[in-house]
Amino acid sequence: MSVYPIAAAVFAALTVGAAIGWWRLRNLQRVIRLERATARLTEAAHHRDTEAFKRRIRAAVAEHQAAEDRDRILSEAEQIVTAEYARTTRHNPQEGDTP
Repeated sequence: MSVYPIAAAVFAALTVGAAIGWWRLRNLQRVIRLERATARLTEAAHHRDTEAFKRRIRAAVAEHQAAEDRDRILSEAEQIVTAEYARTTRHNPQEGDTP
């Protein structure tokens, strides 16, 4: 056997090995890019969902505060009306005139 066919076979084997390695490297790089894109999309979705949740919480807190303010105002108005009823008898004509 001559040296040239052995060298050609070794060169062919190295070329095939390099081509397989290059192909695997490209596939690995593609998979890594896809994983990074997935991570970015997941982070963006998490951020979006967190912001939406915070907006809903702020709206619920504002609604709760408005309800508490409304209840406080109605309670104060009821106290005023109760005090006025206690002060006067106009609301019940059988009791006589207003003092």
